[in-house]
Amino acid sequence: MLPTIVKKTLVLTALLLAASSAVARDDLIAIDILIQPSAKMVEEAGKWNGLMREQSPNGFELDAEHAPHITLLQLYIAQTDLPKVVAAVDSVKSKNNLGSLEMTATGLYHIPNGNEGLAGIVIEPAERLSQLQQAVIDGAGQYAVKDGDVSAFVPDKSGVAFPTALFAYVDTFIPNQTGDRYKPHVTIGVAPLDWLKALEKKPFDRFTFGAKNIAIYQLGNYGTASKRLDNSH
Repeated sequence: MLPTIVKKTLVLTALLLAASSAVARDDLIAIDILIQPSAKMVEEAGKWNGLMREQSPNGFELDAEHAPHITLLQLYIAQTDLPKVVAAVDSVKSKNNLGSLEMTATGLYHIPNGNEGLAGIVIEPAERLSQLQQAVIDGAGQYAVKDGDVSAFVPDKSGVAFPTALFAYVDTFIPNQTGDRYKPHVTIGVAPLDWLKALEKKPFDRFTFGAKNIAIYQLGNYGTASKRLDNSH
């Protein structure tokens, strides 16, 4: 049997390790490396968001704290690694001509959340988008940290609880939302589930749009782009 002093030492060590892990998790931020779309998509997303808010007035409005975007990569990182992530993204931007990137909106979709759904505009998958995502993963993916929680996100001023599925979504973005599984989209709001299902059956007018920039945001509730973290405006 282990001497009492050894047992106490082991217990203390375990407690210290647990405490240090908790501190490390509190130091995480949930980030979204994203494409800022051109004015055409911002305008269209705003129109759809208005319709969503007519159905669910308490839903979020697309604004500076809920910026329309196309996600390339979501992940948890240590706050101290943010400058390295910014540098990695800047490197990707320097090697890609975003002005020539053309994307096509093809329809609507939703993710169920109780009696409501989180709705978005579907973007047609394209080789250039996939290549851009992979370049971001190659540069910034090495800084990913697991097991982030609500403390890593921008607090929701409305007091709406965060869907617990969001934490796992960010945690498993690689590999679940990358490569062949990548489904580019622009989130446009929340609305009643049955209303969304009916809306998605109606004809959708496809449109094309471009890209303004790649940016880094801290995530908010519903995976919204809530707080700009890089300095390139």
